[in-house]
Amino acid sequence: MNLGFDSEQLRVLNWRATNRDIAAVVGPPGCGKTTVGSALAVKMIAETLATKVLLVAYTNAAANEFCLELCDILGSKVAKSLCLRTGNPTGVDPSIPIPFSRSANEIKEKRIIISTNLSLKKLPALSFDNMIIDEAGVERLEHLLWPFWFGVNKSQVEEYKSRYDTRGDGDGDGNTQIPFKINDLIELISQCGTVATVVGDPKQSRPISPMRVDYSAIEWVIKKSTCDTLRISHRLPDLLSGLVNEFAGYDGLRSAPEISSRRLVLECSPDIEYREIIQPDEVTTWVDINGEEQPIGPSSWANNMEAKACAKICSHLVRITRSKSIAIITRFKAQKLTIMRYLQRMGYRDIKVTTTTGALGTQADIVLFSLTRNNPERNVGAAGTLQDLNVAISRSKEKLIILGNFDMMSNGWSGGGGGASAGNKYQYKSSARKLARLIDLKYGRVVDAPQMIIC
Repeated sequence: MNLGFDSEQLRVLNWRATNRDIAAVVGPPGCGKTTVGSALAVKMIAETLATKVLLVAYTNAAANEFCLELCDILGSKVAKSLCLRTGNPTGVDPSIPIPFSRSANEIKEKRIIISTNLSLKKLPALSFDNMIIDEAGVERLEHLLWPFWFGVNKSQVEEYKSRYDTRGDGDGDGNTQIPFKINDLIELISQCGTVATVVGDPKQSRPISPMRVDYSAIEWVIKKSTCDTLRISHRLPDLLSGLVNEFAGYDGLRSAPEISSRRLVLECSPDIEYREIIQPDEVTTWVDINGEEQPIGPSSWANNMEAKACAKICSHLVRITRSKSIAIITRFKAQKLTIMRYLQRMGYRDIKVTTTTGALGTQADIVLFSLTRNNPERNVGAAGTLQDLNVAISRSKEKLIILGNFDMMSNGWSGGGGGASAGNKYQYKSSARKLARLIDLKYGRVVDAPQMIIC
């Protein structure tokens, strides 16, 4: 099967079709992880290497992407007959031709089942002989067990559930102590007799926990099994792939030749106030803006000035691009809601605004990234983690606009409260420092925020 895949994607497809164990596929941003997972499911069914395949994603957005890829590969008519989406109906894209159902009889009739991880508890007692688990970079280790406990060979797994149930309540429902009770997770789930391909990226949105040791699912599988890495991005143009590669240390991520030189195309020239921000030849622009952060609850922040600037820039982009998709990303839910309120006041209700975790599996022509944090202590906190920053800067296909205080990020600290002067032994230099330096010196341009977008 060759549907325009590059050599690395074909290598991974052939490897997983002939290898019957549990393995990891590490996929940097835009390399086609979901495409490869969908194609692998089709290949297993078409070549009678599997009778029934389960495609699992952590978010509804990624599960919907599975469905769209299957429709592209199979065509809508065949996809409707072979595939079925299940889970939470509120998260399903109604425009996707693949039918949705939670009926046990309908699920049993289809060959390829698409679900979110959390919805696996609602699946009937089925047996899948091949599984593709996506977004394992954000899943915690115990989440990796759910497909095997709730979707695969339930009669065999019942023994393991009682054997490794740390709560003593008989449900084995993902207690965080489970990973430390199992000597070899891969050996355990291998006994279920199922082939599994675990796809993800440990450098994107790793789960944050107060526990000192908190592996993501993909990290654990990489440590315990064979793995391969895709290195060609089919989303990021050359300057963005270079930025992401050097920032996250992928050691070889590169743009596919056909999109390497891609740049933003405008239908008309931007107004003079926006000209430096939207400059199409500059793939990445950092808008230096000195908005004040406001704490919202114990672990979330909002920045009203940045939110207002995001909305104004989006409004201008809509006018001069028309058909381009736009997404706004931030680390904090409070900032997401603040930005959405400004957009709604302007009459824009279809511009996607999401957190970094929600942005996994998504992409847009133009991405705005609101950094939000800005305080005298230069405490960037979780907003400065490599994984979250890496997600935000790697969603764009043509133009990335970062909004935030450049000095704050250039000198910021993460970890415990306070800045370097706090003397906190858990304090460390934020990864935002490296990002700011790379953009300023090599991969983009830093511009001052025009007065009209912040007033």
